[in-house]
Formats: sequence, structure tokens, C-alpha cells
Amino acid sequence: MWTHLARQAGGRVGGMGGGVGLRGPGETQLETDRREIGRRISYIKDQLENVRAHRERHRAKRQQTELQVVAIVGYTNAGKSTLLNKLSDANVLSADMLFATLDPTTRKVDMPGGRELLFTDTVGFIQKLPTDIVAAFRATLEEITEADMLLHVVDATHPHAAAQLESVEDTLAELEVDHLPTVVALNKIDRLPDDVNPTKLFDLPYPVIPVSAVSGEGIPELLVAIDAAMVRYLQPLSVLLPYKRGDLLSLMYERGQVDGEEHTADGVIVHGRLPKRLIPYFEPYMDGQQIADE
Repeated sequence: MWTHLARQAGGRVGGMGGGVGLRGPGETQLETDRREIGRRISYIKDQLENVRAHRERHRAKRQQTELQVVAIVGYTNAGKSTLLNKLSDANVLSADMLFATLDPTTRKVDMPGGRELLFTDTVGFIQKLPTDIVAAFRATLEEITEADMLLHVVDATHPHAAAQLESVEDTLAELEVDHLPTVVALNKIDRLPDDVNPTKLFDLPYPVIPVSAVSGEGIPELLVAIDAAMVRYLQPLSVLLPYKRGDLLSLMYERGQVDGEEHTADGVIVHGRLPKRLIPYFEPYMDGQQIADE
């Protein structure tokens, strides 16, 4: 990395046995390198803190929409930002570099079932972070703890794809979000030989969908899998909504799933499923007697 150190080492060997005159410049350069490393670590920590504060403000705004959130996680360079571009046709920063997505980006995506979900891109996971920035890096992952679901993007072409997947899952377990519904997107299949089936490389308890964020191959199947996984984790409920609460009926159609309706003199009996965060809006109407008294 720093070739001047190798040259200095060679100079000492070829010189007078490493005298004081030759040690001085080497020590000075090492100190310069340490200062540069310290400066970079400090800069990254500041950037991560700015991201954390920025994301906290935007998370509060997103919660007001009551839309369910899918956090896109994965190893750095797995293609998360490119995939979000393809899912939402947005122009999200995408770069083949560490911390390219320091500022997580959120986009609204129309799902096959007619509902809308928010997809949030997150900072790429990496191994062997310097100790000084581990805590700051993990602070940026707070976004994941607020999500309703995880979309784990894996670079199917990487020689250590399985190890990277395991590393990300370990971190998710530490964040106590490994219980969330998850779909794995095996990305970059356009770069794989035709005779390679990437799904056979992984034995996972959740859906694994081969995709190409560049060509769009597998994207429709991925959206269907995400929609189905999210619906399975919705909270089932039956409510008697008064006719004047058409807003709640619309909310149920837009944010959840309606399995059936029955019109009565007191209102509409609705059977369906909703995200847990929306249940409190409907609790007053889970008891038919309360409806009759209104």
C-alpha cells in the first residue's frame, strides 16, 4: 500500500546496517501515515454521524406515511443501489466503492398486489472494520431496526458469496432483526455461466430469487416474493367499521390485505390483514358493541 516503506526498508538493508540517519526519515513517514489514517477515520466517523442524524429525521417523516418499510441489506458492492434503481426507476447513487451509500435512500415501489412499500438502501456491510469506527458504522444500521422486512442482496458472482451472506446475517442477529421476514436476491446473474444455478449454492429458510439489477431479469419474480412474504407477516383481524369511517377501509386496502367484506346495518364487517403498526387505528372497532353505540 505504502511502497515508500518497502523502499526505506531496502535502503537500510543496503546501507550501513540501519543507522540513526536512515531511521529518522522512516519514522517521520510512519508518523505522517498514522496522521493520515487517523484523519480518514475521523472523517468517516463524522460522515457516519451525519448520516445517522439525517436518517433519523427522514425516518420520522416516513413513519407518518404508515407505509411498510423494506430495508435493503447486503455486503458492499453487492449491487443494492443498482437494484433499488431498477425497482423504483430512481437515480440513486451507485458506485463500486466503500461507503458509496453513506446516505441511505428511500423510494416508494408499487407492488404486484396493488400495495405500496418503501424500500430503503443502507450502508454496505464490510468485514474487519477499524475498531475506531465500528460503533459509528453500526449506528447507521439503526434504520434496519425500524424496518418491517429485509431484502438481502448477495453478489452471486463473488467467490466468497456464502461467507459474505453469513457475515451479514451475523450482524443482523446482533441487531436483533433476524426474525424479520426476509427475501434474498442473488444479484448479477447476468455475469454467471448459463449452466450455473446460483440458488443451489445456498440452503436458506426463506425465498432466494436470482436477479440482475442491470438487465432486470428476475425483478418481477422478486417483487412477487417480497409481496407474498410481507403479506404472510401481516396481522389478521376482523373489524366492524361504521360507514363514516371509509378512510379506515381505504387504509386497509392500501396498506394491508382485505380478504372479505360484509355490509350490515351498523357498518362494514371487514376481514383482512394489516401491519402491526396500524392495528391501533382499528382497535376501537374490533368490538361490535362499540360500533352500535356510536
